[in-house]
Amino acid sequence: MLKLGGALLLAIAAVCAWADTPSLYSRSAIVYDVARGEVLLEKNADDVRPIASLTKLMTAMVVIDQAQVLTDTVTVEDADIDRLKHSGSHLSIGTSLEREDMLRMALVTSDNRAASALSRAYPGGQLAFVDAMNSKARALRMTDTHFGDPSGLSPGNVSTARDVIMMALAATRYPMISSFTTLARYEQAVGGRIRFYHNTDPVVLWPDWDVRLAKTGYTREAGRCIVVDAIVSGNPVIIALLGASSSRARAADLITIRAWMSGEPTPINMPRLYRAAAHSHHHHAATASHLHHVKVVSPAWRTISAIPSRRHAWHRINASRAAAQLYPTGKSGTMAAD
Repeated sequence: MLKLGGALLLAIAAVCAWADTPSLYSRSAIVYDVARGEVLLEKNADDVRPIASLTKLMTAMVVIDQAQVLTDTVTVEDADIDRLKHSGSHLSIGTSLEREDMLRMALVTSDNRAASALSRAYPGGQLAFVDAMNSKARALRMTDTHFGDPSGLSPGNVSTARDVIMMALAATRYPMISSFTTLARYEQAVGGRIRFYHNTDPVVLWPDWDVRLAKTGYTREAGRCIVVDAIVSGNPVIIALLGASSSRARAADLITIRAWMSGEPTPINMPRLYRAAAHSHHHHAATASHLHHVKVVSPAWRTISAIPSRRHAWHRINASRAAAQLYPTGKSGTMAAD
């Protein structure tokens, strides 16, 4: 009886541990507590994957670092046409905008021609620009990251969820990047006409999210990606999600992570492939050398409680419904690389 009782206690403890670990659709994920310098949760955070238009955060940093005159004119040319994915653009060939306006177009609408034009206007041209992107990645100790173009269209633009966190941390130090990526909509004179543009990232419209930086990305190879710097449950965190199969799945993951951090019910983590062990007694600073150990760290403000398995289906359905309301068409943007 004692042995049976002990076995039952171990089984119950295991179920409780798994029940507190959120289940995520994204292939890779990481949640980083900015204030405490800790990784709170991770899933396949070191798997190298294409990152699509998340690339444009690095593009923006390189543009700003060069300190070129922001009021200088940059013109879209034939060389900026996407001949790889054949994505659309808000900018026709011959369109000229000031460098700052072109950068806003690249970050808010994720326009690929805008990113390409900015890179061509760099000293030494696009090849020198891409070299500068990779040099900055090395300087940020993004050891598993490589860039092949400034837009993210190339499947050769690869990184990890962990490296994306480091890139986002660096990008938050640029007020212009934070301002542009959180701009829900704006108007711009293009070709003598006033045009209206919307952010490809719907998170900036969510009323209960205090977003300080956000960027989405999509290509067929990358899946749906996002990085968000936001205040969640009163605490600054950066969330990186890579490889979700749809915009709804990506949104559901954000909803689940927010619920998990708030101590609300979250789905039991099944199947085994998606499980991560909870290690509330480990605390690791988010330096490049320490970011590789934590699976789940329980935030100090969370109340840990076991979630009965019967609530799993209820929460999954409600998360899916919430995501469906946020993405009624299942798409987060009109461009090919969002």
